[in-house]
Amino acid sequence: MDNVFAQVERNIDRLVENDVNWSACATPEQLRKARNGQLELMFGCDRAVPPEWYGDLRGKKVLCLAGAGGLQGPLLACAGAEVTVLDLSEKMLDKDREIAGREKLDMDIQHGNMCDLSRFDDESFDLVLNPPSLFYVPDVTPVFREVYRVLKKGGSFIMCSSNPIAYVCEYDAALGCYKAVNRMPYSSLDHGDQGDWVEYGHTMEQYIGGQITAGFVISGYLERQMEDITELYFFTKGDKR
Repeated sequence: MDNVFAQVERNIDRLVENDVNWSACATPEQLRKARNGQLELMFGCDRAVPPEWYGDLRGKKVLCLAGAGGLQGPLLACAGAEVTVLDLSEKMLDKDREIAGREKLDMDIQHGNMCDLSRFDDESFDLVLNPPSLFYVPDVTPVFREVYRVLKKGGSFIMCSSNPIAYVCEYDAALGCYKAVNRMPYSSLDHGDQGDWVEYGHTMEQYIGGQITAGFVISGYLERQMEDITELYFFTKGDKR
């Protein structure tokens, strides 16, 4: 595949057109609560980011990295943050544009690749938020390196992604259970039955060790087990000290 990111963009745009559940926008009630100091920041896996991880957002410069879709960005703006949204999918960005216009929110909405943040100066943001999306990049190293660069000293990087078990195991219908069949790291490009779908499974060493190598101090870790036993998400908070 010549350009994996172009294919990822096409894949995400197609999912948005089909109203996949994780592309749902913030509701009027969620926006109202955020304006009233009751922000509930969800990353699409039924567990909110702990408020103590981000604190008072008023006046803070926040980057929603690969975080378009009309959910996190508008909520953060309603909570008083100065929000920049960067995403590969124009369809997802359109959702932010629609809500920003309707709610009269001042948001900087940009189309771009999370692996390349060269458009932003060093130490531009107080907080970088990354909802589940790192499984669309073949190498998380440049992402962590760039996030560390654009964060101010004392800033934090909060991310969420899939645990490697989601890629190690596949359901075996004959056995009626999940079976460990794939080695990590995983790439859908190595599996002919995945069609044009592009997704990468990274190891916990790459996720946690990669942040530490970039300079982050990991100060928070949480998990969320979904109904499917292999659908296990984890959250980390990395600080630039």
